[in-house]
Amino acid sequence: MGLAASQARFLGITARKSNIEYEGQQVNQQRTALAEEVNSLYSKLLSLDVPVAPDATKFYETNYSFSLTNTAGYDGDYLIKNYYQNNDGTYYMSVERSGKKNVAVGTLLSNAQIKSEDVEGGGKKITLNLTDGTFELHEKAQNSESMIKLINDTYGESTITDDELYWYQDKDGVTHYIDKAVVDSWINGDGQKLPINSYISDNKNVTENLVFENVSVELDANGRISKISAVDPKTGEQLFTNTEVDTSRVYDQEGYDAALRDYTMSKDEYDKMIADLNAQTDSLQQEDKVLELRLNQIDTEQQALQTELEAVKKVLEDNIQATFKTFS
Repeated sequence: MGLAASQARFLGITARKSNIEYEGQQVNQQRTALAEEVNSLYSKLLSLDVPVAPDATKFYETNYSFSLTNTAGYDGDYLIKNYYQNNDGTYYMSVERSGKKNVAVGTLLSNAQIKSEDVEGGGKKITLNLTDGTFELHEKAQNSESMIKLINDTYGESTITDDELYWYQDKDGVTHYIDKAVVDSWINGDGQKLPINSYISDNKNVTENLVFENVSVELDANGRISKISAVDPKTGEQLFTNTEVDTSRVYDQEGYDAALRDYTMSKDEYDKMIADLNAQTDSLQQEDKVLELRLNQIDTEQQALQTELEAVKKVLEDNIQATFKTFS
């Protein structure tokens, strides 16, 4: 090989070797970027909250209950819903009471009419015409005051706008009450006739929420409530004293089932995220393997070029030495 040819070959190999080295640097940068992506996925994996199955033993709750009798307006069975200690050592208690209670039951009398007619000897006869019959209305019910209070306690203070009620008995002998203002509006015909609501008093099973603000509590050896005493929140008078409190442990199956459903959903989401992260990691690792193979090829090629470059360099040196000997 001549000097010029050797020189050209040397330059060509040097250029190719530089290109290969540059490509190797690019492959290494790509592998570094892939490694950073894998580390990022691993960090996400570590940051995931691992779902924890609900502990069935933690779904028991202690319930306190007691019963009251001969306490006007407070008889019934009680369940203590919430309680906390006041600054003075007494307790605030939110309770649920169930039992019989007189309540006002209201009914809107649709298609009803009230009529008034004069009667012999003076006076008026007032009738209520309903689809199931006609009934005579009577003034000044004997228990108007207590019935008005019952209606207003049940439906709100302004339900009855007058201080008197009209009353009638239905075919079953049940006494019904109507606001006097409603009756007078129909009789006098002064303006728009008011809707006709009738009310009855009924002793019904009811559940209601009450609050006792200053309850004295006696605890047993286990720190559980054993006896309570309380004052009437309306009058401030002693309502009951040293009433026995029953303790029971109730398993909240509904709460456990809800927690188990939440856990199952969370676990499904967690498993899906794990699977997604693993799939992304596997994909990046496959890319890295391809780059690693390419880098090995580049290394092999670089070594071959280096060997060839050494050989061409030796030829150049021999050509140069031979040329100088010729002209010396």
